[in-house]
Amino acid sequence: MDTEKQEKTEVKVHFLSIDRSTGAPIVVLKEKAREENRILLIWIGESEAAAIQMHLESIEFPRPMTHDLLKTMIETFDAEITDVCVNAVEQTDERWTFYAHLTVNMNDKTVQIDCRPSDAIALAIRCEVPIYVAEEVIAGHGFSEQELGTGQKDDTKDALENLDDDTLKQYTV
Repeated sequence: MDTEKQEKTEVKVHFLSIDRSTGAPIVVLKEKAREENRILLIWIGESEAAAIQMHLESIEFPRPMTHDLLKTMIETFDAEITDVCVNAVEQTDERWTFYAHLTVNMNDKTVQIDCRPSDAIALAIRCEVPIYVAEEVIAGHGFSEQELGTGQKDDTKDALENLDDDTLKQYTV
């Protein structure tokens, strides 16, 4: 499928959490401009979760971390990331794996580079570019706040507690 022509929706990093059964970090993405306020949960690695959280909290290190280095390299080569997109999900055994790409402009050429969603998100927040999710991904694997039983926008963090273990174990880091 031509990913440039995929219908997609813009999301934001709503918060990070921990899977209570595995201890794995989860990034919670939430739609920005729709009434449904769908939420997508993506299990990620610990180092990527730390990279996302540290940037969200404006914690600076004396030396560049990996995603800061990538951002600097991209800028040094007069390129720019224009957006990132969680563009696919694939089932292997009984688990789901999400895929993403960066859209990069360099020398009047636009390319899409395959990457893990966690790396795409970490770079997007550093480069201050939009994060998108393909409509078919969020429609098939997202949850509305109402489905999660929260009923209120302010209680979204409690949504993970309402997911049963069968739902949680379907996703992989």
